[in-house]
Amino acid sequence: MVLIFVDQAEGSIKKSSYEVLTYGSDLAKQLGTTAEGIALGFINDEALASLGKYGIQKVHHITNEALHTLDAQAFSKVIADTAITIGASVIVISHNQTGKAIAGRISAKLKAGLVTGACALPNTSNGFTVKKTVFSGKAFAHINIISAIKVISLNPNSFHVTMGEGVAEVVAVSVSLDAAKVKVIAVNKISGE
Repeated sequence: MVLIFVDQAEGSIKKSSYEVLTYGSDLAKQLGTTAEGIALGFINDEALASLGKYGIQKVHHITNEALHTLDAQAFSKVIADTAITIGASVIVISHNQTGKAIAGRISAKLKAGLVTGACALPNTSNGFTVKKTVFSGKAFAHINIISAIKVISLNPNSFHVTMGEGVAEVVAVSVSLDAAKVKVIAVNKISGE
């Protein structure tokens, strides 16, 4: 199974998540398996159900106050635990600020191979080889992941988003988290130019 992280900001699904959902569902088809999403924080269930249009059958929704803002330790723990529970063999996340903070942690928790900055679907004809950009996008590398569980972070704007029909089942999941070691006191946004 392919588990896809649905990133959000202030309750709205980020644009990069749609690209990752398409990538993950196409990868699931390629592997002959299913794709499911995982969403953390307070997001409308209708918005999550609409993600079925991008090829996933189910969204695991974890609402916990500690997950409303980015806490890399909490995010990676919850995603890794969910991956183990549902038996995911591939975890796909966006290579954005959140993805960069959690990808390595998820990989370490799961003893999984990690490729950051992927730009194409893996070649599974002889193993599991992922194409990624290197040298600030001036070249490509082909990385073969041999571990049982794989973590891939997808470069933004590198995969075409496709929509179809469908509604995803939204499953509420409860988790217990330790007290946060990092607390967001205030968020100051710059307005204007």
